[in-house]
Amino acid sequence: MPTAMLNGTMPHRAVTTENPERVVPLAPRVVEYLCGQCELITTARLHTQAPIPQLWPCRRCRTGAECTIEPDESAELIGVLAASKVPPRKSHWDHLRERRTDAELEALLTKRLDLLRSGRLHAGPTRS
Repeated sequence: MPTAMLNGTMPHRAVTTENPERVVPLAPRVVEYLCGQCELITTARLHTQAPIPQLWPCRRCRTGAECTIEPDESAELIGVLAASKVPPRKSHWDHLRERRTDAELEALLTKRLDLLRSGRLHAGPTRS
C-alpha cells in the first residue's frame, strides 16, 4: 500500500498501468451543486477519491447548494456557513425612502428637473 494511503492522505498522482515508470496527476472530479435560493449552479473540483458531500456553499449567496448527483452518505457537510447576522446592504434609494415620504421625494424630483431644464443646474461635464 502506498505511504500516502497509510498516513490517511489521498494521493495526487497515479502510476499508469501501461507504463509503470510514468507518474501522472489524478484528474479532479467535477461535481455540480444547484442552489435552491438563487438557482445558480456551483461546480466543485474534488479529489477523485474524496467523498461527495450533500451540500456545498453557493458561490453567490453562500447558502447550502444541493448536489445534482447522488452524494456519498458518509460525507460531511463542507463549508456551509450559518446564515449571516449582518443585514443586507441598503441601496441609495432605500436610505432616501427612510428619510423622506414619497410625496417629498416627488416634489424634490420635480424641483430638480425644473432647475435642470432651465439650465440653472449643472448637468455634468461638457465635451468640447
